[in-house]
Amino acid sequence: MDRIGWLLLPVSLGFSLSAPAPAFADAPRIRFDIPYAVACRDVTPPNFAELYPGYKLMEAKLEISSLLTVGQEKDLTQFFIRIESPAHTLVITDYLPKTKHEANASSVTKEDSTERAIALGINMSEKYELLTLPGPSAGIGQTKKSSVKYDLLPPLETVAASGTLDRGSALFFKIKSSPRNLLEGTREYGLVFKVPTNWRADYIRIRCEAEGIRRNIISTFDEQITCGNREFLVALYQDGDEAARRLAENFARREAAKLNQASASRPQSWTGESASRRPYDASPWAAVQR
Repeated sequence: MDRIGWLLLPVSLGFSLSAPAPAFADAPRIRFDIPYAVACRDVTPPNFAELYPGYKLMEAKLEISSLLTVGQEKDLTQFFIRIESPAHTLVITDYLPKTKHEANASSVTKEDSTERAIALGINMSEKYELLTLPGPSAGIGQTKKSSVKYDLLPPLETVAASGTLDRGSALFFKIKSSPRNLLEGTREYGLVFKVPTNWRADYIRIRCEAEGIRRNIISTFDEQITCGNREFLVALYQDGDEAARRLAENFARREAAKLNQASASRPQSWTGESASRRPYDASPWAAVQR
């Protein structure tokens, strides 16, 4: 290498170190899907009707599917699902899955050992006696060793977290990936909510978000990224009520078309106060029947 090349070498090294690391593999990409409308089953127990006259409990089972279109399954880290009643007309009383902890390792065996050296020595009275010394000891005597083996439970990690928000009008699920808990595919989420006894139909808003890792050649530069997000309006109706089902499905399809049109003309994230100004945030009972 000539003199100019040696002079330019530190500059080129500095540039390569400061430049962002190139991606090692394609970052994962996830697509979510869910039906337009979901039938709800009446699960009101007799004692609930006595305690809360004028109300009943309905159960909805939501099947949310996810498809990995790019990247690898191992690079997915977690899903975040938020379910809410925009007009706060549904009060969530129960849900599944619950928060779950899981051990990702087998039991650990630990061994504690002690060793004593018993040697022949002279005490303060200048008489022989057996002396217990810490650790091995040279001289006349013998060594005794004892050990205890026991199994330790592996540490638990949270693989699923869930709970209510906004005084029971919203619900969240955080599902983390693990060797025993792969994320791609269809998952069922259940919720039980309290409504008036004349309830026939309503709707909820569901926000699905996936997080993953963008791998780089140097692992230090790996990035945590959002690799998929989608928002859905899902209509709910009482199982067996055919008129409510037709109205619910038509309503959900109309509002989905409005949302797609609005996203195409003005892309934005519908969160916070902007979500409350959506065209379908009206009286849910009136909206489904219009």
